[in-house]
Amino acid sequence: MSLMNLYTFNFSEDEEAAIVRKQIEEANTIFQHDAIKDGDPVMCQFHEAFGTYDTSHHNCLGCNFADITWVIINFLQTYALQNKIQYAYSTFIVLAYLLVERIDTLFNIIVLNRAYRAEHFKVLLEIRRWANFLKHPKAFLLTHHPEFSYHSSPKNKELREHASVVIDRAFVDNYYVNDDRDKALFKDLENKDDVLVIFPDVVRLAEELCKAMHDCVAVVRDNPVYRWVMEDKTTFHDYWIDAPSA
Repeated sequence: MSLMNLYTFNFSEDEEAAIVRKQIEEANTIFQHDAIKDGDPVMCQFHEAFGTYDTSHHNCLGCNFADITWVIINFLQTYALQNKIQYAYSTFIVLAYLLVERIDTLFNIIVLNRAYRAEHFKVLLEIRRWANFLKHPKAFLLTHHPEFSYHSSPKNKELREHASVVIDRAFVDNYYVNDDRDKALFKDLENKDDVLVIFPDVVRLAEELCKAMHDCVAVVRDNPVYRWVMEDKTTFHDYWIDAPSA
């Protein structure tokens, strides 16, 4: 064990709480401004894309994407209660992953070009990799009291200098894509202390995720082939017509 614990180089509890609250509040502001339009999630625009808005028909994409958008916002609105990097960042990433998985499912159905997805929806892959780390810790389970930080923290230079292992974007890209490197991962992490986890900045993730939501709608809305592929799978005709009285 090191002579000085890694946490001594990080923020105090009060400093951490103030920073986390500010960051989650900023992410909430971004979602309120960029993920919501006229009181509804922007992905409700799938209704317009499929011509079901203000008709008796219903397209499920808009509502299903809207539901998970509200789940994320409901968490972000608790910013005043947040005080820990580990909890706040982990929770946001996992909730964001629920949206990512839905977008990826849509893209798989329409067979959106993989190279296009990798270039124009980079944040989806980033969130997926971090979610893999959180859902499937693997050898991370065998570490002792890891310390948590975020990408732009002014404490990172000193934290990195004293950490035995740094789990950052490069690390999760290397070890949390599949199981191929699990043996090396266990060698790097098992029974280690002074392990540092550096999450991506939550404000940047919020900004890029909101942009991906807009772009996702545009991909389908602006392509008649994709709309044709999804039409029969997602539109329920005469959904809002009342059943006849008995």
